[in-house]
Amino acid sequence: MRRALFFNPRLLCERLATESHRRRRLSRLHGTAAAGLSLGHIDSLELLELLRARDIRVIYDVGANVGTWTLLAKSVFPAAEIHAFEPLPRHCDGFAANVDGLERLELHRIALGSMSDDSRSLRVTSFSDASSLLPLAARGQAEFGVNEVECLPVTLRRLDDYRTERDLPLPDLIKLDVQGFELEVLRGAELALRSAKALIAELSFAEFYEGQSLFEEFVGFVAARGFRLTALGVNTPLGQPLAQTDGLFLRAA
Repeated sequence: MRRALFFNPRLLCERLATESHRRRRLSRLHGTAAAGLSLGHIDSLELLELLRARDIRVIYDVGANVGTWTLLAKSVFPAAEIHAFEPLPRHCDGFAANVDGLERLELHRIALGSMSDDSRSLRVTSFSDASSLLPLAARGQAEFGVNEVECLPVTLRRLDDYRTERDLPLPDLIKLDVQGFELEVLRGAELALRSAKALIAELSFAEFYEGQSLFEEFVGFVAARGFRLTALGVNTPLGQPLAQTDGLFLRAA
């Protein structure tokens, strides 16, 4: 603990309050599928908890990475059926290991977009969580401190086409975290959107990837389909320029 805390009671109180808040958040996950997650993996916890009264039975996790968000969703909705979508092989392997033993869960190792059979390159970065179907912009390189290290060929599928072919249940909740490609996914998911009661999406206020959707465009697109921004993630900074945050959108009554 820094010596300054002993001479500044206000700073000490603020530090203790912050630590108490962190511990309370993690304590809510005890005994759940997400009990092993760290603070960096539970940004959406409060947004998910706001949906408890919404009868969420089927969840689509688009951009599933290694499964931490799926584990968080299972902690809030343990009986939900979750379909996770992730194209990067190393993430898929991590996902399978992390969710081993969970029921009503299926991983789909595909990339989603606005057109089926669209050939693209998945741009893998030195920190693989920042990998995207879009090229890194200068702001992204500077902000994330990463660079592209590999390009993997992928064939995109429209979510609506894939869902129909696989006879998947329509979603009640769609989560999107695909590094700037969120709107391209939704343009291929009109039927899924009509079914959804809620969306949770990573929102960007600056261009980290070339041609990515930004906050205003995303909000306008989903508003035209009946969704309204209802809440922002608990880690959204106040009194500072916004870069990225999670947002919860609910279908308007």
